[in-house]
Amino acid sequence: MHRKPSSLLHSLASANPTTFVVLSLTLCAVVAGLLRRKVRPAVEKAVRAGTRRLLPHLPERVTETAGKLRARIDPTFARSVLVTAASAAIAWSAAETLHLPGAIFAAISATLSVQMSSFASVREGAQRLVGTLAGIAVTVGVWHAFGLSPWSIAIIAGFGLAAGRLLRLGDASATVPLTSLGIIVGGSAVTEDFVWQRVAATALGIVVGVILSPLVGGMTPRERARHKLAHLSSEIADLLGRLGAGVQGGYTRDEAAHWLERSRNLGEDLDDAVTAVDELARQARWSPTTPTTRVTPIHQTLRTLEHGVQQVNSVARSMFDAAATPQAPHVPEPIGEVLTAASEAFTAHAMQDTGELHGVLDELREARKQTLRKVRTEVDDTGVLVLTGSIITDIDRMAGSLERSAPALSVGLREPGPGIPAVSEILPAVRLAWEKALTTTGKR
Repeated sequence: MHRKPSSLLHSLASANPTTFVVLSLTLCAVVAGLLRRKVRPAVEKAVRAGTRRLLPHLPERVTETAGKLRARIDPTFARSVLVTAASAAIAWSAAETLHLPGAIFAAISATLSVQMSSFASVREGAQRLVGTLAGIAVTVGVWHAFGLSPWSIAIIAGFGLAAGRLLRLGDASATVPLTSLGIIVGGSAVTEDFVWQRVAATALGIVVGVILSPLVGGMTPRERARHKLAHLSSEIADLLGRLGAGVQGGYTRDEAAHWLERSRNLGEDLDDAVTAVDELARQARWSPTTPTTRVTPIHQTLRTLEHGVQQVNSVARSMFDAAATPQAPHVPEPIGEVLTAASEAFTAHAMQDTGELHGVLDELREARKQTLRKVRTEVDDTGVLVLTGSIITDIDRMAGSLERSAPALSVGLREPGPGIPAVSEILPAVRLAWEKALTTTGKR
């Protein structure tokens, strides 16, 4: 008789639990990789194509409702919820299969280890594992010295948190006192078996979190950094385009206030980009597949956009003051052409098209030259000339930043720290050494 698949799996799990768990986690890793690299892009493409076909045929009320739902639901958060739930369930099942008494600790560890990338998950998980060991050590020392009393509880909590800070565990510092107090609450004797079981459950949860974390963000740290930078550049381009259209067509005080508020909100997008680039830098320092040399150009792009955010905020402020302050000089209409050209430059920058960017920057310089000539010829108001010069200076700085010729970009630019050489950096050196060895051998 043929045995059912569930019976076969149960037999394998009973015969060799470790092998079964290793094979299961390996399968999870393969499935997660396929979902991220193959299935998800195909599904997203199919959904976009289906949406484009269906939208013209749907009632307007249905379209509006769907748009509101899409605006309120954060896809990353939704994926994080699903992945975290799956990680906790898988870690619990794996711990139960291995007959670990602390299966709940594996589920907790997996839940806390789910991050935006595998590298972030490894980093957070390693800190949590160190915190677990430190918490056990604090409990053993204090329990043996003072026994169980209110004083020992206070000492364990205080020393545990201090130990987490001294070990520079960051947010995982709280793991030390929580582990210590959790041991006491459980009433367990701190034996060698208990220590290893607790550590094994924590490590198992970390492994599960590392395997499934890529499904949350759906991007590598490098892809995420480039995406955040491109998004920020697109937002700057869009705002500059609106400012240019407003100058050319005329704008109100309320419109200027909205543009100024939006320029200030670019700081949130900048913060997201900074976080993504910092995550890439930390990942490259320890990754054998990502050279640290790839981080430097991305850091330079981030610095360019930092300056761009400051300058577009300055332009928006100048336009607002011109509309909101009585008797203030107005922004001359020819400035709109320069702002539009600057918008096109940031659009090319967002598309990461170097050739297109150089061409657009040439057009921006020509528009700047024509605008200055026109304003100086047609305008006699000193205030308008000063305002024009201020906005043109901001545009010049944008252009210099985009072509990376501005001296200010090099001030405070961080160089990548030492780290593990990537495979792409090691292979050329190995190949060169091998060729030299063959040449020397041939001469002999």
